[in-house]
Amino acid sequence: MKLTFTLGLAASILSLPWWPSLPPVWTCFIACIVFHFGWKKRLWWLAGSALGLTWAVLSATLYQADVIHIISSTEDTTISGSVGSLFSPKAGPQSIIFDVDKINDKPLPFFRSVRVRLYWQSPPFPQQGERWRLTVRLKPPYGRLNEAGFDAERYFVARRIHGKASLKNAEQLTHTPSWRQSVLNALSPVLEPLRYGRYLLALSLGERQWLTHEDWQILTHSGLAHLMAISGLHIGLAFALGWQVGWGIRLLLPEWRLTLWWPLYSAMLVALGYAALAGFALPTQRALIALFIYASAKRMGAQVSPSTLLQITLLAVLLRDPFAGFSLSFWLSFAAVSALCLAHYSLPRWREFPATAYARMIWRGKQLVFIQFVLLIGMLPLQLGFFSGVSAAATPLNLFAVPWVGIFTVPLVFVALVAQFIAGSTVATFIWQAADLSLAPVIWLADVARQAWLQPPPLSWLWSLLVAGGCWLIMSWRWHRQTSLLLVLVTTGFVWRAPPLPDWQVDVLDVGHGLAVLITKNGRAVLYDTGNRWQVGGIAQAVITPILEQRGIDQLDGLLLSHGDSDHDGGAGYVTERFQPIWQRASEKRRGYLPCQRGARWDWQGLRFNVLWPPRQVDRAGNNDSCVVRVSDGRTSILLTGDIESKGELALLARLERREAVQSDIMLVPHHGSVSSSSPPWITAVSPHWVVASTGLFNPWGLPAVAVRERYQQAGITWLDTAKDGQLRFQRRQGRWQMTRWRRDHQGQWYRTLFERRPVNLDDGG
Repeated sequence: MKLTFTLGLAASILSLPWWPSLPPVWTCFIACIVFHFGWKKRLWWLAGSALGLTWAVLSATLYQADVIHIISSTEDTTISGSVGSLFSPKAGPQSIIFDVDKINDKPLPFFRSVRVRLYWQSPPFPQQGERWRLTVRLKPPYGRLNEAGFDAERYFVARRIHGKASLKNAEQLTHTPSWRQSVLNALSPVLEPLRYGRYLLALSLGERQWLTHEDWQILTHSGLAHLMAISGLHIGLAFALGWQVGWGIRLLLPEWRLTLWWPLYSAMLVALGYAALAGFALPTQRALIALFIYASAKRMGAQVSPSTLLQITLLAVLLRDPFAGFSLSFWLSFAAVSALCLAHYSLPRWREFPATAYARMIWRGKQLVFIQFVLLIGMLPLQLGFFSGVSAAATPLNLFAVPWVGIFTVPLVFVALVAQFIAGSTVATFIWQAADLSLAPVIWLADVARQAWLQPPPLSWLWSLLVAGGCWLIMSWRWHRQTSLLLVLVTTGFVWRAPPLPDWQVDVLDVGHGLAVLITKNGRAVLYDTGNRWQVGGIAQAVITPILEQRGIDQLDGLLLSHGDSDHDGGAGYVTERFQPIWQRASEKRRGYLPCQRGARWDWQGLRFNVLWPPRQVDRAGNNDSCVVRVSDGRTSILLTGDIESKGELALLARLERREAVQSDIMLVPHHGSVSSSSPPWITAVSPHWVVASTGLFNPWGLPAVAVRERYQQAGITWLDTAKDGQLRFQRRQGRWQMTRWRRDHQGQWYRTLFERRPVNLDDGG
């Protein structure tokens, strides 16, 4: 098959996230005509693109049909099926994936597959492989949408999860867990006492959900996150170990034709078993497909070039799952292999094998250094684009950690897994302790190296892309081609300019039911409220921190807390520790906080902050004690209202010396749009152009109330809602406000509007 056919097919499938909602029938019909024309005229890239488009459209259409089918009911639903994810009872409440095969006791058709995610809070806890009958309230696969942070909706599509579920009742049907769950149950008591047991669990089962936030910080900021999971690298190590074991067994067997290939068979079996332990995650699929093609070619005496191997593997992964491109691991995995393939062709002289042992040692050392350099340059654009930073110590640390983990830790994990079920727990415990000890220098160095985490300015990934392209040209193309294209890159770099910074900017973050508002100017920031918190983590870690890190803000100038409810101040402790605000204000008495009470005013970066309410600081601030602040540049303003209710609104208005003191262009809807707030006199007094309700979709309180929304709309005020619009950004540029709604203006993927298909009947409450 022509190279262009494969690339066209792959490129067409990978473009799936950015397609508009095209009519699937007409799209497939036109694509079939284009495929026939392209094949007949030998326009291979056109034929491949048409075929890929057809396959991707069909997959997306089936997924949307499954989503609509599973969320069509607004009442409680009974679903039956099996637990699809590993569950650790000692970890307490956690999310699970549930594979559904019956809805309301009716079996699903064979062509219909349904997966839902739900949060299991109390015992009896489920285990992977067990069958349960659950009574749930189904919801669409939606999530918060901000400029940075975890994209839940993309995650749901990548994992083919069709809905979220609120658990009402559970009945266990079978008690037999899967073999992976049995392995987890056997390993947990042994690994939990160990210092790095959670890392060993990730290397054993590919599950990293038990790593703490601190662990993730260490791994990500040191550049070693790829080592602590069953990835393509580890499958390759398993293949190499299986080959060595098979070679040793072959020496003990007679010289039969079958035994000649025993090392190859043994290597594939070990790699397959290790991938099965990881649940055949995407990186392991890529590695297994590549190893299978390599093993088949070697068995038949054929030669497969690295580029051909990469193309066939890419095509196989996308044909099996067109949604693979939604996964971050897909891009990181194939980008790393692509960089190595380019290096393979760029410097062919490095493939010459030296004759002496000393020369071979030097040669392998040079190879390792060169490979790390290629990975550094090749992965830099993705590293900056996805993680908004790069570790300056990643290359030297990987030069030590990769061979160390490959030579010591991974083989010890293999031996310990075998010993756990063959030699007994005593022997296995000793080997696990040795594996735990082998990780000590790696984690210690990673903890030290995370201080070398660098956060370049936004859009620096564009410059890194130019650098990566320039390095590739220097290594692979002739001089005249290098010169011409490098001139184009340099010219592009000089001509391209980042958009100018706004005069000032307000971001109402999408935090679900809660509030977090970020005010920025001249690269400095003030935060109003911090969103909610959970048993592990919260909005501060999941939303606020990624956004501030992406913008390169290491310290907050100020932190304002409206009142004491957890959906407003839940992340205050974390934000204070992580970003160390220069000043802090609150409407309730807190150690280290200045009072946020009526009459307080201060200037910051040319903006004037006027506190309009409450009249005094209290020991415990409730809704009507919310700190109401008007932020103004002298011409335009925004009113931050917290959860003030009608009683507080009217009392505030009664104390105003002049009504202009409360009038604002933008206002946060008080108390998330509850009927207890937004009184008509208040709306008339403020007279905003835009109001923003910070709410969560399908929240149990029915917020915002329909009557409140209609009240604003009847007054001619533009209503905005984070539940439907995502993060909302207001930028003041050249005397005018510019508004961006993240769900509509920034993220136009087809799956963003899936939940809008469901009719919602919410109470007009609050």
